[in-house]
Amino acid sequence: MGSAGRRNLRLETLIARQGWKRSDVVDKVNTAYELLTGKPGAYDEEAIRRLLRGVTRWPTEGYRRALEQTFGVPAADLGLYNPRASRAKPSQTGTGAEAALRWNEGGEEVDEVHRRELMKAIAVITAAAPAITAALNTDEVERTIRAVATPRRADSAVLNNIEAMLNQARLQDDLLGPQAAIRTTLTQVDITEALLTSGPQDPLERRLKSLRSKVSTSAGWQLFDLGRVNLAEKHFEAARDAADEVGDDSAGAMALAEWSAMTEEIGKPAVAADQATAAETRANRSGDPLLRAHTAGITALAQAKAGHEGDTRRALARAEAFDVSTPRTPAESLAYFCTAGHIARMRAKALHQIGDVTAAIEAAQESLRLHAVRDRAASHILLGTVYIDAGDLDSGLNAIIAGVEAEAAIGSARISGQLQRARTLVHVRAPGSKAARTLDARIEALQVI
Repeated sequence: MGSAGRRNLRLETLIARQGWKRSDVVDKVNTAYELLTGKPGAYDEEAIRRLLRGVTRWPTEGYRRALEQTFGVPAADLGLYNPRASRAKPSQTGTGAEAALRWNEGGEEVDEVHRRELMKAIAVITAAAPAITAALNTDEVERTIRAVATPRRADSAVLNNIEAMLNQARLQDDLLGPQAAIRTTLTQVDITEALLTSGPQDPLERRLKSLRSKVSTSAGWQLFDLGRVNLAEKHFEAARDAADEVGDDSAGAMALAEWSAMTEEIGKPAVAADQATAAETRANRSGDPLLRAHTAGITALAQAKAGHEGDTRRALARAEAFDVSTPRTPAESLAYFCTAGHIARMRAKALHQIGDVTAAIEAAQESLRLHAVRDRAASHILLGTVYIDAGDLDSGLNAIIAGVEAEAAIGSARISGQLQRARTLVHVRAPGSKAARTLDARIEALQVI
């Protein structure tokens, strides 16, 4: 069981001996989890599949205990193991996004051996990304470093510092793209994990797990943006589990919403719809109008990709029923970016998917006019794609080129994929045309594909 992704034959054998289906295991684990924690379990068949494939090797504590109770054996006899205890993965000391990705390549959790590396990482971030650490003064940064080095020193002020750095990284991602933020975000993942696994933290445990969920959601989205879908999925799963374990509906809703957005984008609408429904349920309990609007919009995207027009329009109506006019910061709402422009962009994408081209053009134009916080490049490319589907090649070309120029400053594999699809559409609709040649020349000049 030493390598990531190796099949968990012990657990597979135990399930076979009981004659259980995966759905049976789901029901029993969730029942045990609720008895142990007093909260409804959130495991599903995909969670069991990931355990069997060895993708999930060390579930969060609540689910670990529920699995042990379900099968009546300790975690080791379930084929579960803690990567922290089995091997240490050397940290990368290089700079930039690729170094950070290599550091976390295997999804390894950190142990005591890594604490010095985490301290170095904070120092590197402070020196290399002042915009991200601007929220902290020197004393606050030093206090955070001391807490990582000596976890018993962790307190609410330290968590405030970590959350401030995370929020700055999210804004940095919005402004400059995932390359600018991923190193900080992955470091925050390791810091929160180090604090969580350092011993009893009763007064801080709920907040630490909530923060762990928020950081992992940001990491998942940025990794998806960089084209690392499998690694992103691991972070989204960890984010959902951590949030559910402590009953943080806002964090759980955001984890599932961003996960659904990724799943929809890579062409799995049925799974995306289930994730979006779960996100809406949690968001409704949270009471955050921005989060409720965002998750309803995510549901609309998933239903549209599945071709369900009625469900799509109903979800859009729910998204538009909330007041999103008051600007929020990341500290005030996890869905701080959910403005009228954001809702308009989701509406445009969903309406285009179900074939309402005229309304989709109007919504995409509205999104750009309202300056959505996120995804301006995607909004331009979407508008261009809808124009081309409507037969307006010139307007479509202009919008797509605007998206090309916006993407050149972002470095997003996700946006590059959207751009590639738009480029293919131009060549299919107008092969050999001046528009196709112009688009190719601009893409080549800016090297965005």
